Amino acid sequence: MFFENFWNLVYRPKLTWGQIRDQQYGLRHSYFGHLSWMAAIPAVSLFIGTTQMGWSVGGGYHTLTPASALPIAIVMYFSLIAVVTLLGVGVCWMERTYGAHSGLRNCMVLATFVASPMLGAGIIGLWPVVWVTVFVMLIALCVSLYFLFTGIPVMMKVSEERGFLFSISVVTLALCFLVALIAVSVIAYSNWLPLTLS
Repeated sequence: MFFENFWNLVYRPKLTWGQIRDQQYGLRHSYFGHLSWMAAIPAVSLFIGTTQMGWSVGGGYHTLTPASALPIAIVMYFSLIAVVTLLGVGVCWMERTYGAHSGLRNCMVLATFVASPMLGAGIIGLWPVVWVTVFVMLIALCVSLYFLFTGIPVMMKVSEERGFLFSISVVTLALCFLVALIAVSVIAYSNWLPLTLS
């Protein structure tokens, strides 16, 4: 679903978003045909990267034990699905404020497509070098924001001006979810998911 439309979303966003809206992707297709395996990319990549490659701290390379990394990868997988789902529900909750009536299906499709560059860039977790990861994730974030700002007016059927304000609200909501995810991660790692170096 995403890869066949990726370059078209970059070069012809309005036309491609209109085609995506008209294809009537369902919630089941958004979850099982796209989100379920896209969320696995960063989780599996970080599991492999942290157990096999490791990262450099203080001159030496450190890796996690597979027993420590596996529960973290599983929690990360389900957390990513939950965040994208909450983002779709949040878009649906806000749509009437901006004069849209697209329904949960379109909101979930939009959230899934917008999150896809960030999820796909999670493959960089195979090589967990901080500066490389930050650089790749910043590029993916820019692509996701581009998809959001071009997709909201078309998918939600609102004007460009309302679409811009709607997009800013979605970005704010996504930042709130990110802060909540970081807080939950810190609590989980300190209490239930201890990091054990091998």
